[in-house]
Amino acid sequence: MGGFKCGCGNIFSGSRNPGQQFRLVPDELFDQIAWPAPADLDTQERQRAVEASFSSLYVCGNCGRLHRDGESGTIISYVADVSPPRIWADFTLRDGIGRILLCQDRSLADIRRQKLLLNPPLSMTLYDDSGAEALGEAEFGLDASGSYDESLWAVRLDDRPA
Repeated sequence: MGGFKCGCGNIFSGSRNPGQQFRLVPDELFDQIAWPAPADLDTQERQRAVEASFSSLYVCGNCGRLHRDGESGTIISYVADVSPPRIWADFTLRDGIGRILLCQDRSLADIRRQKLLLNPPLSMTLYDDSGAEALGEAEFGLDASGSYDESLWAVRLDDRPA
């Protein structure tokens, strides 16, 4: 890598990287590279294939952007979506302390589709079929005994409008 500048200003170079560097392996080559046949283990052909299949992924230590090697020496950058995820909610389904529970099939489908992991507090926008929207923060819900249940999502609504 010759070097490139992140959108936040950090400079990645061969000698100094302000983040971490990883190697990506295409899915179609993963098994061949990770679990080669014993006879193929030390061949030069396999070594060349391994080296040719890798591409680099760089994570900026300052802003969190991802950068990967593209075609012809280009760098492709990715920025995380900063808008909160939108989750369908039944605004009438609440827990004992007034938080909205996200346990309906449509809520769970939105969570799965967006591949969300609950690491409280997680900001999100709730919506329903009437067009209502509300901002809130997801937290762990309470089970029947009043203990926190990490598999149950409960959203405390914000006072600010969506």
